[in-house]
Amino acid sequence: MTKPFPPHGKYKIYCDGRLLVTEVVGPWNVEFIRDWSSAAIPLCEELKSQAPWIAVAMISGSMLATPEAMDALRKVIRNSVQHYGCIAHVLVAEPTVAGRGIVEWAFQKTYDGLSQSAFFDDYESAKAWSLALLASHPKSS
Repeated sequence: MTKPFPPHGKYKIYCDGRLLVTEVVGPWNVEFIRDWSSAAIPLCEELKSQAPWIAVAMISGSMLATPEAMDALRKVIRNSVQHYGCIAHVLVAEPTVAGRGIVEWAFQKTYDGLSQSAFFDDYESAKAWSLALLASHPKSS
């Protein structure tokens, strides 16, 4: 019997108003997605009462991930939209982040049909876009 892989990657997760921000150091695997998504649930519950809200991932190190991790991420995205009131997912990665040009399309495919998405080089631009989108969507009562 094989042992499961340990999570690869690191994260820090917090709220910035109605933004759920995750700082990610990649690369990562499916075990990382499971750990991160479990840690995010209490914050998603908190944001649900303020819905709509937006998830922002700030990626450093590497954007590379296993195919299984990307499949798991798609499930997490679907869940955040269907059950927690998330309306968009935003990625932030400087052009120098390893793998950015290679996997940007994979992230677009992951979000496709589930939620609005956007890609930025810096957090300030991502936050401005997110706040403008939130301003056009009234808060739930």
